[in-house]
Formats: sequence, C-alpha cells, structure tokens
Amino acid sequence: MELARFVHSIPANKRAKSAKSKQLSEKAMDTTTYIALSRQTSLWNQLEVIGNNLANTNTLGFKGSDVLFSEYLYNIRSDERPFKDKVAFTQDFGLVRDTSQGRMRHTNNPLDMAIQGDGFFALQGPNGEVYTHAGNFTLDSEGRIVNQAGYPLLSDRGQPIELEDGVDNITINGDGGIIAKLPDGLSEEVDRIRVVTFEDERELKPISGSLYAAEAGQFPIEADFPRIAQGALEDSNVNAVEEMTRMIALNRSYQEVHQMIREEHDRKKKANEVFTRRVSA
Repeated sequence: MELARFVHSIPANKRAKSAKSKQLSEKAMDTTTYIALSRQTSLWNQLEVIGNNLANTNTLGFKGSDVLFSEYLYNIRSDERPFKDKVAFTQDFGLVRDTSQGRMRHTNNPLDMAIQGDGFFALQGPNGEVYTHAGNFTLDSEGRIVNQAGYPLLSDRGQPIELEDGVDNITINGDGGIIAKLPDGLSEEVDRIRVVTFEDERELKPISGSLYAAEAGQFPIEADFPRIAQGALEDSNVNAVEEMTRMIALNRSYQEVHQMIREEHDRKKKANEVFTRRVSA
C-alpha cells in the first residue's frame, strides 16, 4: 500500500501534530546547517586571503590583509514558543589591511629607495596616478626613473623624473631631493621625489602586489617631511610562519565544520526515516 493511504488513515489532529513536529524539527536542523555553512563560507574566504598573503611574502612593500567578521543575529519565530529565539550567524563583511612597515633591507643600489614611516611613492600609471611602497627603481631608455612595470616615478611637480645624459653619482636626500653630479663636475638638485599620504590608506584600492589606486573621493596629500632612505628596500610585512600556522588552524576548523554538516545531514535523514515509520505504523 502507498504511503499516502497510511497518512489518510491517521486522525486529522494526530496528522497535523506530527507534521508540525516534523516541520519544527526540520527547521531547527536547517538552522544548524545554515549556521555551519555561514561559518564554512567565512573560513573559505579567510583561507583565500591568507593564501594571497603567502603568495606576496616576497613582494616588496606588500601589506598583508585579514578578514573582518561580525555576528549576524536572526530571529526564529515559532507559535509554540512565547519568545523569539535569536540565532547567530557568522558574516564576513570586508578586509582590513595591515599598514605596519615591513623590514628595511639595505641593498646599496643608488636607485633603490624606501620610505620610512607613512607615505607612498607616486607613479604615472596607464590610467592615472598609482601609489606604492616598493622602491626598486631603474632607469629606462629615456633616462626616466621607473618601477619594474615601467611606470615613471613622479616629481613634486607631478611630472616623470628624467635624468639628463651625463648625469652621474645620484644621491637622494632624506627629503626626496635628487642630487646629481653634472658633466662640469658640479653637483646640484635636479629634481625632487613626490611622496604622498592619505587620510585613510586602508581605503586605497589594491591593483596588484604593492600597487594601489585612489578611489573616488580620495585625494593624495603631499608629505611635508618625507623620510626616504637611499640604497634600501621595504620588504613585505607578511610573516610567513604566522600565516602558515593560521592556514593550518583554519584548514582544521573547515574540516570540523564540514564534518558537522555531514553529521547534521545524517541526523536529518534518520529523523525523516523515524517519521516515516511512525506514519506507516
């Protein structure tokens, strides 16, 4: 005999009570699953952020990121309960950038520079100005000081810094002044490096590696007293050991949540089987 006939043979009030109990049971189990899935999604996003941090451990001037979490409360309404139950979900709503300075490494290369403290080098990108902490510059065929992608370093006049033929023995002062020895043997300041800051550098849009662009409404502020170290570079501020430790812990948490979801699925399946046997009895 089909299951539907067994259901019709049960008194209406008993059927309604059993169905309602099943719905409440399923709702509770669904809520548990949703909470677990919200946690699993947040863990996955955090793993992606840590993976990006590890991939940029050796990127000059890179700033590591982390995920921001919040507790999202949801009210469960039930006719059988006088009060509403609040269930807490895990919700990740953004990233926060660690703006602490990376380790300073001396190279003795005259075109290597590092900013001590706050500030960014301003570069002429393909679609406007971009900003970076990476100071591993070189000279291109036109005599311009450029980064590894070929973006020219800008002066305090907003123009690419270009050294004339015959300029030798470049010295970069702490305030960004470029002192060069001219062909006649004299030395003079030929240009000055532009260093800028922002009201909140965490709002800068990352482009790639340690390159950033200003969002709409963000305006660079000229640094009054920049501190530039010549012959040095700022390494990434990511600690590879710490990030690997966090990744291992997150992987374990992810597996634990996955196991809990599987167990919840099995409990729900068993509950349906028990309900079916009771209805069939």
